[in-house]
Amino acid sequence: MRINRIETRIVKHPLFEERAIVSSLGRHTESRYLIITVFDDDGRRGFGEAATAPIWSGEAAETAQWTAEKLFAPLLVGHDFDHPSEPLRRLDRAFHGHPFLKAGLDVAMWDLWARIQESPVSALIGDREPLPSVPTRVSIGGYARDETVRLAVQFWDAGIRTLKFKTGVPPFDDVERLRGVRQRLGADPVITIDANGAYQTEDEAVAAIESLLPFDLALVEQPTPRDRIGMLARVRKRVDVPILADECVFTPGHLDEALDVDAFDLLSLYPGKNGGFTHSLDMARTAQKAGKACVIGSNLETDLGQAAMVCLPASLTAFPVETYACDLMSALFYRKSSTNPPIVLRSGRVETPQGIGFGVEPADEHTADH
Repeated sequence: MRINRIETRIVKHPLFEERAIVSSLGRHTESRYLIITVFDDDGRRGFGEAATAPIWSGEAAETAQWTAEKLFAPLLVGHDFDHPSEPLRRLDRAFHGHPFLKAGLDVAMWDLWARIQESPVSALIGDREPLPSVPTRVSIGGYARDETVRLAVQFWDAGIRTLKFKTGVPPFDDVERLRGVRQRLGADPVITIDANGAYQTEDEAVAAIESLLPFDLALVEQPTPRDRIGMLARVRKRVDVPILADECVFTPGHLDEALDVDAFDLLSLYPGKNGGFTHSLDMARTAQKAGKACVIGSNLETDLGQAAMVCLPASLTAFPVETYACDLMSALFYRKSSTNPPIVLRSGRVETPQGIGFGVEPADEHTADH
C-alpha cells in the first residue's frame, strides 16, 4: 500500500441543541471535525474522521489540520506499507499525543487497505462472524430533574434500553434525577452513570456512588480524575458495582498500569481516545486476555467515525454487547448523517455497515437524514 497523498477538510456538524451533552467537563454543543482522505497510487481512497474537541484531548480541527498537512503527511506520503498499522507506528515514534488526529489517519489507512483487498475490515480482524447490529446506550447530560426525566423518556420511547446519566455536575442533585427516572420509567431501563472524573477524592467518589446504588446501577464510569488510576482501583474495592475505566486509559501503557493495580471491571475503548483503530484493537485483545470486558465509548463522533467504532464490537468477542451496550449515538444527536450511506439506528440497535472497508464514504453535503 503506497500512499500517494493525504487530503483534509474541516466540517461543522449541527446537533440537536436540546440534547446537548452537559458533563463535569463542560457542554458539547458543536462538532467541528476533520475529514481525512488517504489516496494510493491507483486513486483508491480510505476515509477517517478526527473528532477533535479541545476540552477532551487538546486538539482543535484547525490545529489538527495544520499538523496533518505540515508534520504527519511528509512522514507517510510516498512510502509503501505492508500493513495498515505501520503508518501509525511511524507517527507514534515521531510525535507524542494528537490521539484523535492519529486515529483519523489510522482509520483511513485501515479503510484503504481493506478496500484494496476488496474486503470489509471486520473480515480481516474478527474472531467471530460479524454481528448484524450492536445495541447502543445514550448519554443524558447533567440537567435538572424534570429535563433529565424528559430526555430519558424521549430516548426510551425511541427504543434505547440503556441510559447513561452524566453525574457530578453542579448544582444538580443526582439522587433526585435518578429517582425521577425510576419513578417515571420503572425498573426496565438499564441505568449507568458517568462522572467524567468529577469526584476529586476517594471518599467523595464512594459516597456519590453509594448514594445512587438504590437505583440499580449496571455500572459506574470514570468516577475519579483521569490521572489517578490508583484512586480508581481503591474506589473499585470499596463499592459493589462494576467500574468502567474511560478517561484514565487512553493508551496501551495506561491499560498496562490499570491492569497492574486491577483498577477496573470494564474498559471503554474507541479509536479517537486510543490514538488509533490499531491501538483499540490491540487493547481489546489485551483486556480480554486479562479477563476484562470491553465496551465502546464516544466523543460524539459522526457516522464517519462511528463506522470504525461499530466494527470493533461487531467483530470481536471482547465486547459482550448484549450485556453491556456501546456508545454508538450519532443518529441520536446529529441532525444529518455525515456519510453515504447513513448508518442506521433501528429499535435501539446500530446496524453494522456493509461493504468493503468500513462500509461508508463521506457525504458531499450533509443532506441524509438519520
